[in-house]
Amino acid sequence: MKFDQKKSENPWLKIPAFEYEGHMSSPGVLQLQMLSELLKETVEKYNPKSICVPGCAGGNGFEHLADKNPDRIVGIDINPEYISLSETRYKKVLPSLELICSELESINFASGSFDLIHAALIFEYIEAEETLKKFYAWLLPGGILSVLLQLPSPSPVSKTEFESVKILSGFIKLVDPDTFKRRAENLGLELISEKIIEMRNGKKFFSAAFKK
Repeated sequence: MKFDQKKSENPWLKIPAFEYEGHMSSPGVLQLQMLSELLKETVEKYNPKSICVPGCAGGNGFEHLADKNPDRIVGIDINPEYISLSETRYKKVLPSLELICSELESINFASGSFDLIHAALIFEYIEAEETLKKFYAWLLPGGILSVLLQLPSPSPVSKTEFESVKILSGFIKLVDPDTFKRRAENLGLELISEKIIEMRNGKKFFSAAFKK
């Protein structure tokens, strides 16, 4: 487990793991379950040998990697509590798991390091265009970038009993899917699948896969 974290006012450092997971799995949200299923579907579809999961939190969905036995699994998150939780849950069952606690801006992998990057609900909190360029470089030729973007809704952060999560309302910046697709295409990423995921509470998400 590597720690290389900048001091930051990043809101994710202020949300305890139990509150994040409690919020995301609550009956009125159910996004934790959706995210786990999405990672499962993506891994089963593309069968990667090397996978990077930026914004991995507590490793939600990593259980679906155990029987796939990738040669390399990299999980990245800025919150050290989330990274420690991922290690506790999955290091023994995923011996190829590497966990990095850092801001994405501070990380650089060699070009062609991964054949799958699964980036779910992270572009809303980072510099989307520059990060997309970085992910493109990290992909092997023929590699897949899987993304999930939150679509506009009356309440970008759902209301639950978990108070700390409310801080995200002041930081979240939605990314327009059409703009994202244009930027990806301009880099040389081919859109190979897309769909809209609608939750019970009416919140919607754009899921897509791009091939380098």
